[in-house]
Amino acid sequence: MDMVKKISDIVFNVFYYKVALMFFLIPTLLVYCVSFNYKLLFFMMGWGALVCVYDLLVRRNFVKARGMLWLIGFLVTFALSVILNFKTGLTLNISSWAYTAIALFVLYPDSAIKDKNTVLKELSVINNIFIGMTTIFSTISLGMYVCLYGEIVKFGDQEYSIGWTHNRLFGVYANTGYMITAIGLAIILIQIAVVKVKDGKLKKPYIAFLAYTAFVDFCSMCMENAKGAFFSLAGFFAIGAFFIALRKMLKKGKKAFLSGAVSVVAAVLAVGIMFGVIYSARPLLSYVPSLYHQAGGSYYGEEKEETPDDEKDGEIESVEIDRNLDESYGFFTGRTKIWKFGLEQFANKPLLGYGPQSHREYFVVDNYLRHFHNLIVQTLVSVGSIGSIFIFGFFLLTFVFILKKLFKKAKDGDDNYYVTVLLFAFLGMLLVNSMAEVTILFITRFAMFMFWMFLGYCLSLVSDGEKPKGTELLEGISDKVNKIFKKSK
Repeated sequence: MDMVKKISDIVFNVFYYKVALMFFLIPTLLVYCVSFNYKLLFFMMGWGALVCVYDLLVRRNFVKARGMLWLIGFLVTFALSVILNFKTGLTLNISSWAYTAIALFVLYPDSAIKDKNTVLKELSVINNIFIGMTTIFSTISLGMYVCLYGEIVKFGDQEYSIGWTHNRLFGVYANTGYMITAIGLAIILIQIAVVKVKDGKLKKPYIAFLAYTAFVDFCSMCMENAKGAFFSLAGFFAIGAFFIALRKMLKKGKKAFLSGAVSVVAAVLAVGIMFGVIYSARPLLSYVPSLYHQAGGSYYGEEKEETPDDEKDGEIESVEIDRNLDESYGFFTGRTKIWKFGLEQFANKPLLGYGPQSHREYFVVDNYLRHFHNLIVQTLVSVGSIGSIFIFGFFLLTFVFILKKLFKKAKDGDDNYYVTVLLFAFLGMLLVNSMAEVTILFITRFAMFMFWMFLGYCLSLVSDGEKPKGTELLEGISDKVNKIFKKSK
């Protein structure tokens, strides 16, 4: 019995599930692990479902977290949309709903009700896992760019090439849209703030390790050449710089208006410096040797031939690093056409929508439509206006609550202020990215799980013990359901 209890304690421990998500899902973003993606996702879905059921019936953390009535309304509407559109994309829609339910009912509430010391400990573990894995993967990518010029790399029965795909260097990462390296840079800064609060200072070997990780992640991010990653990271720096400057000015006794003005200037400077460094580095990085042949055909545009052996020697020339796209696509690389199509679809089913995976057979902007490249459009199409009211109402009220707390803590002071600010900046970063991708809902990307975990942690750090509205109602409903369940047993 002791062994059974130990196993159940591990299986139903949400923190262990969070750690497993980091270990299992990040490798699925690598080009060499794509074939294992669905198997790992299916395994983690099953484990998450067990944890979710246990929490609903036993732990009941979901009744204690802020805004759960809004999230329940969203998930119910989401389920209705899937049921009503069962003829298209049913399996994928069910999978999307299940993973969204795990994020909203397990990861978010568990993180949102922690005490502050536990939050810092969990953050430190999760951050270090992410930093360690991206250190390895970005180092391999950079080594491949430099060493594997003109080579086809074979793994098993498949061939992979390392180098440019439509003027973007992918390396071992399967898709730049996942924004792994940009997120890695943000996580490093969050971890520095966490360690300073927990331990007081960073040890020199750890500083060197973080500096190296930042270097390889930065190089990979520049060569991936994803606008979404650049602007999302800019959002992170802008939000972080604003609140850090605000705290420092108010601490010196400056007036609120002057402090706010200086904070805005700090945010603009932070963004300007970031873009300046990126665009200064990219011409140098364009000299990195790269392979033009894409094994099995190019993902974008026409296939290019491998460099012949007798032409590999000699001076290495700079490669054009900007993407060559159809001029009609514009600055948003064709996304406006996708958004327009999505809004037209929403108009046909404005109440409950179609479900998130019901348009994969549509061919838009020279490609099959996996998603609508915008969280607002995707939500309107997926769950209609009813579901959109629930989820955007939750976001509005939650972020207003966090902002009020941050402005108050900027004035009054708080030991965890800088950690909280960087967590909030990270959430803003993913929201910015969601205006060009679908990062935090519907799509089973690791960034979705990180968003909901870190949102919960941010709320735990800013809260002062207030009992969220709706808690008593949820507790009453939960008690009645438990009584019915016990009687049926």
